[in-house]
Amino acid sequence: MRPRYLLTLILSLAMTAWFSGAGAAALDAAYLTGNWEVNAGGTCGKPDAEYLVLRANGTFEYGRRGKTEGVGFWRTETDVVMFEMLTSPASFQDVAAELEPFGLYEIYSMQVMPIDSQQDQFTAVASVGDLLERVTLQRCK
Repeated sequence: MRPRYLLTLILSLAMTAWFSGAGAAALDAAYLTGNWEVNAGGTCGKPDAEYLVLRANGTFEYGRRGKTEGVGFWRTETDVVMFEMLTSPASFQDVAAELEPFGLYEIYSMQVMPIDSQQDQFTAVASVGDLLERVTLQRCK
């Protein structure tokens, strides 16, 4: 029952953005390639920044506090950005430091559906398993 609710919520958010004229432009590879900060509002380059680096060759790196926490591959499918990543389950919570000594890494799939985009910023709904979160990414220069 939970996956059906998750899918319904994602589709509802996307349809709301589409019909309200929220400006959800297609996020193609040319737009997405580069350095992004995640939900931080101006902390690019600072030690505590949460970051995402999307490379033109289809690879990416995600990290927080200056440390890489996940790597993998990304691609676009229609208006959804798909990620296949190797990361620790701790990356989805703030317990990474406590679990780091155990070396637990798994493969995860994540889908990111944009609901609003501007020249150097976009807001999206991100889905990893049962976790659903609204994220805002700002391009770092």
